[in-house]
Amino acid sequence: MSPQGVRKQIEDLISRLLLTSLCVQQFPPSTRSMRGGATRIGLHVPQSIAKRDNSYDEIYEELNQSQAYHIKLIDGGLIAFQYCFDHADKLTEHRLAYFPSPTLPSAEDAPALYEHDELYGDITVKRIVRFPIRFDYAPAAHRDLVHPASHMTLGQYADCRIPVVGPVGPTSFGMFIVRNFYCRAYTRYKNKFDRKPPPLTRTETISVAERRFTHIVQGW
Repeated sequence: MSPQGVRKQIEDLISRLLLTSLCVQQFPPSTRSMRGGATRIGLHVPQSIAKRDNSYDEIYEELNQSQAYHIKLIDGGLIAFQYCFDHADKLTEHRLAYFPSPTLPSAEDAPALYEHDELYGDITVKRIVRFPIRFDYAPAAHRDLVHPASHMTLGQYADCRIPVVGPVGPTSFGMFIVRNFYCRAYTRYKNKFDRKPPPLTRTETISVAERRFTHIVQGW
């Protein structure tokens, strides 16, 4: 996994979401040079937002108002990326986050959401419970079975860390969100979503002990 490959995949994902009308606002990923020759791609989403004992509505609103995201989806869902590499372009950490809107936008703010039921009917169902999802990679904080180097967190549960086989690329993360939470749109535009993304080398960091428990195997 390289800075160049990660950036290309984020740009490619944004392009696909724009072509399929799932994305209504986007910000290209920034690349910053850090101390010691390190590189950071994407936003530095303040961890204090998630750590404060605020309601999810407040957390989402702060992220939305401060535009702390790369992609805003048609139903208000926010997607943000952050990848960090050392001076040798080795991945040192990542945080990939999906923050669904706690409340759907009005028909006035997002008319297409309600006019195309064949595309977005699965999103507007009232019984849906919306919750944030994160894929984190933090090998420096690894503790076998307790804090997997690569893991998925559901909701705001502090100790929810489902092991993931290795670091997750932007396309893999984006398609996980689209396939599972925007399934009708994915089915309609399957040919666009399933095309081969820019190449990205995969690595495995999961431990032997973590493989014995339920874990996630990322695609692409």
